[in-house]
Order: sequence, then C-alpha cells, then structure tokens
Amino acid sequence: MSCQFSIHYPKPKEELVQKLKSAILKTHGDFEGDVSGGFFKGNTPVGTFSGSYSIHDDTIEVNIDKKPWLVSCSRIEDEINNYLNQGVA
Repeated sequence: MSCQFSIHYPKPKEELVQKLKSAILKTHGDFEGDVSGGFFKGNTPVGTFSGSYSIHDDTIEVNIDKKPWLVSCSRIEDEINNYLNQGVA
C-alpha cells in the first residue's frame, strides 16, 4: 500500500533537503535528492520504508511506496509534517 500526501514548507528548500537527509541517515537509510526532488529509504523498529519526494514552490509532494504494515499513512504524514515544520510560525 502506498501513501501520497503534500506538506506546506515555506522555509528555504536547501534547509528542507538537509532536514530530510539528516532524518533518513539517522535510520541508517539512504537519501539521494536535491531541491527539486529525490528518493529515500530507511529502517524503523517495525520495518523498512522507502519513497520519493518532489518540491514545487512551498509544497512538498511525498510518495511512500513501501512502509511497515503496522504504520498508517496518516501517522507517516503527521510525523514528517511535525518534523519538517518544527519552529515554523
């Protein structure tokens, strides 16, 4: 089951890419991308995940193509949104 969602991110896109890369590498995963888009995969205690993203203006389009079956798409969206928008007013 795949997940698709959009996240609003009004800050500099270079900062976004650094945040994404840092979060993925902490999971001992792989990240390949830039300010236009990319791919990622990582590990969690309940399984692996992978997906892609693309950035258009202040919107990030995220597609998760592999995820642990115990984790809902809405949970993934909430976690990514919370992580990326920490400190955004």
